[in-house]
Amino acid sequence: MTSSMHHAPFSRLSALSSKYASAGDLPAGEAFHHAFRRFLKANRESLLDIAVAAALIHVSVGDGPQDVDPLLLKAIHDTSPSMTDDRFFALDGDALQGAVNTAKGKYFEYLVVEKLNQGQQVGPLLLEPGQQAVLANSMTQPGWDLRIVDEHGDAVEYLQLKATDSVSYIHSALERYPDIQILATNEVAHGGLVLDSGITDEGLRAHVEMGVDAVDGSLTETFLDHFHPLLPLAAMALFEGRRLWIGRQSMDAFKLALARRSQRIVVTQTIGAAVYAMDGGLLSIPAAIAGGLVFDRTINQTAIAASYQAHRGRLLALRLLQQERIFLKEVE
Repeated sequence: MTSSMHHAPFSRLSALSSKYASAGDLPAGEAFHHAFRRFLKANRESLLDIAVAAALIHVSVGDGPQDVDPLLLKAIHDTSPSMTDDRFFALDGDALQGAVNTAKGKYFEYLVVEKLNQGQQVGPLLLEPGQQAVLANSMTQPGWDLRIVDEHGDAVEYLQLKATDSVSYIHSALERYPDIQILATNEVAHGGLVLDSGITDEGLRAHVEMGVDAVDGSLTETFLDHFHPLLPLAAMALFEGRRLWIGRQSMDAFKLALARRSQRIVVTQTIGAAVYAMDGGLLSIPAAIAGGLVFDRTINQTAIAASYQAHRGRLLALRLLQQERIFLKEVE
């Protein structure tokens, strides 16, 4: 009886060894190489999912508060002098939009003065040697916004600067100060009443809006703007669906692949978009890849542990059954 207990497990192990060490017509050890190739294929699939998901995070370079035109920030601060930098960047969307809108005219003034003093032509205006464009010291200066002075500091010309698309606003300004020429945005210059700056009100507003978007992006909004898992998920689903269609995998394997690869893609994109939303910039791409690899490894370890527990339970049940049969034979 004791001899049979020792030889039965050994004979079964020998049978299993023969089965897996030399499967079918394959020479000994070839089955292991096939299994290793399957392992490499699975890892290539994992790396492909992670790389594609990380590459599609939609990282944008140069759209943070530090990249806003300094002239625009100066215009906002000058039109809201009590607003500190911290308070400005903490404003919500509506308040920030209002603050920037009120600064549009001042931003236009700064652009015109900068261009003129750099020797550039603004509409028909081009400074002569020694001349300089100077803005009024007071924002409530009546009549004029900009004066051109010569090398001695004497005023050569006064101008009103108007960033608007409203013709009625231009007429009102001319009625109040008919002797002072107006330099305005392109939209109101077609009537010949004002000088055309060559700067459009629409383009100016769009630039200001870009500044708003850059400084007003909340964490959630920035995350959602850069979280785009649909394309890699769709590509993955088409690939797995094709394998199912041509019979290279079963329906159960198809469902398992969708679940496994979808989790991998979504987690990779989530990590990358979260890092970017927290001002991680280009660091979000390697962070997404690293996060995807860690997640994949964790999932694999969890699956291995679950498989180990399941097989351990089966082996234990078989061992108990074997012992029960041996006990019954001894009783007989």
